[in-house]
Parts: sequence; C-alpha cells; structure tokens
Amino acid sequence: MTSRREQAADLQGWMTEQRRLLHQHPEVGLDLPDTHAHIDDVLRTCGLAPERHEQSGLTVALTGTDPDGSTRVLRADMDALPITERSGVDFASTRPGAMHACGHDLHMAMLLGAARAFADQPPRRDVVLAFQPGEESDRGALKVLEHDNLELGDDASAFAIHVHATQPAHTVHFTRDVFMAYGDWFQVDFSGPGGHAATPEDAGNPVEAAARFVLGAQALAADLAGEEHVVATVTELQIGNAVNVISASGRLRGTIRSLSAGQRSRLITGLEEAAAEAASASRVEAAFAFTEGYPAVRNDPDYVDRMVARFGEVLGADALTPMPRPSMVIEDFAYFLQKWSGAMVYLGAQVPGHHSFNHSDDVVYDESVLATGATMLLEAGDGF
Repeated sequence: MTSRREQAADLQGWMTEQRRLLHQHPEVGLDLPDTHAHIDDVLRTCGLAPERHEQSGLTVALTGTDPDGSTRVLRADMDALPITERSGVDFASTRPGAMHACGHDLHMAMLLGAARAFADQPPRRDVVLAFQPGEESDRGALKVLEHDNLELGDDASAFAIHVHATQPAHTVHFTRDVFMAYGDWFQVDFSGPGGHAATPEDAGNPVEAAARFVLGAQALAADLAGEEHVVATVTELQIGNAVNVISASGRLRGTIRSLSAGQRSRLITGLEEAAAEAASASRVEAAFAFTEGYPAVRNDPDYVDRMVARFGEVLGADALTPMPRPSMVIEDFAYFLQKWSGAMVYLGAQVPGHHSFNHSDDVVYDESVLATGATMLLEAGDGF
C-alpha cells in the first residue's frame, strides 16, 4: 500500500496546478460562485458527492476502512482578500481588488489533494472534508457547520492547516492550548463644535482627540502586555476635508487581540475610558462602540500530543516547532474547536529572500509545501 507521504508527493504537480488556477480567480467573502463551482467539479471528478450550499461551502463525507465511531473533520478556507496583487508571480490574480494573500488557495489545493488521495485509497477512519467560505470576516465557519455532513457527535475531531509566509518552508508550528487570539473590533466617534483653523482655542478638535486616543490605546496595550500579550491597533481614521477647517466630527476604527477572556475585558474597558479621556481633553464628545469578533483558537493538548508524535514519525522531529507564544492572528476555525477537540497548526511556506507576511499585497508562498500539507491532512484523516 502506498504511504500517505508518497501519495501526496505524487500529487504535487496536480495540486500546484489547482493552486495556481484558484489563485488567478479569487473571490471575497461568502459569495464565491466560481470557487464553489470549481471545488464541486474537482470533487465530482474524483468520484465524490459533495454537499454544496452557496455561500456556505462544500463538505464531503468519506467512510473509513476501519471506523472507530468518531469522525475526523478536515477543513480548508476558500475566500480571498480585497487587495490588488503586486506579487509579481506569473499566475497573479486576474481580478483587480481581489487576491489570495492569506494562502487560502494553498489550503484548498492541499485539501483537494487529500480528497483525490482518499478517493484512490480510502481513509482508515470516517472523514468529512470541509471547504469553507467567509473566513476573513464573515464567520463562514458557522454556516458550514450547519451542513448535514457535520451533524456529528461530540467525539469527532477537527484539524486545519494555515500556511505562514515568514516561517521556513515545511516546518510545522504548534501550541498545546491557545493557538490564535480572540479578535474584536472597536469604533470611536468624536463630535464637537469644530471651527476655524486659525482659532483652535474656540473649538473642540476631533483630530486632537484621535491622536490622544491612539497614544492612550498604545499605552494601555503596553501596560496590559506586562501580564499577557495583547494588541490594540487603530487601523482607520476619517476626519476632516478642508485645510482651514477644524472638523466637527471624526471616526476611527481598529482591532484588539487578546489571549484570555480577562485581558479581553480589560482591553475593552480601558479603550472606552481612553476615548472618554481623549474627548474631554480635546473639548469634544466620544461615543465608543465594540463589536465582538472571533473567539480564540484553542488546541486540545491530548490531540496535539498525538499529532506531534505522528507528524514526527512522518515528517521528522526536526520539522516540528513549539511556538513560544500564541499568534495574535484570528481565525474562525475557533468555532470548529469549540465544538470538537482538535488543532490548527502553522505550516511554514517562506520563499527564500521574501519577508512579507500573510495579507501583504506582495506576499508569495513556497508551493512545494503543498505535498507536506496534504500529507498532514491525510494522516489526520487516518487518525492519530
């Protein structure tokens, strides 16, 4: 019988073709008609019968040769980012304003490779392959979890890979608990009388308030990070439209990242207080709004121990690296791991000489990791 690693290696060229085709035709969000259609076509060509729901992905149930009563769920995300690509690769996005900058094209290609391998040599345990749209900001995981194929018992497990553009290719990075952070969003609206730019003493100034708030948010995060790493980042600022007018209003938005519910709560409270203080000092009013984002991705320690033991045998112990601390990235695979035990890992995919991280408009990935990722998915499907 062909080993899973050999199967994956034999499919490297085919997975590369799949990845490049998907990379050239990215779609953003939940509505991914072309991507859904392509995945559906490939799976049916493999002799599989996917459950497909527009805007909520595709799943395929596979019966194991030696089932143990539980199911292994393997997941890949499908959506791209609203970015215009400038990576310079000869298979760049053909759609301005959309790019697979986070590597989801690689994730899909790996899982398609696993599907083709399982179609040829069935998994040892029962498996569901899940292709999910809307990971980036639409909580697509919640929609795909409604599939009939994912009406599973509590004893199921879930596994996913995320490529990492700045870690050495073929290295696997993991944690035994929190893998990725809680992620939430905030918005602050400043409003005041405004006025003439020549008489700032007579006006409230939302620009001053925003500047004070940004500094306050940075100070708050630095203070809380002494206990446990946190992030508070202002990413958007909209104030004013004339050089000689102090605007009467302004808005800023940003994100927070935290590793525990306690730090998350302290961040939210502290930012609201920082907004009020900045407004008072700048003679304006502040309205603070918080939007709950994604929960933390929390790996199961027992599952990780079994995973590390098996991947060490297959990939070599040197390929496995415990992470010194969780990633501050967020991922809605968290919802899978709230439902079942399992894990998500990073798979290094750095191209030598390139240092842009995921989500950059010039990011590139080493495609040779497709076989490594498919091997990991196949092993997870067979069961640790």
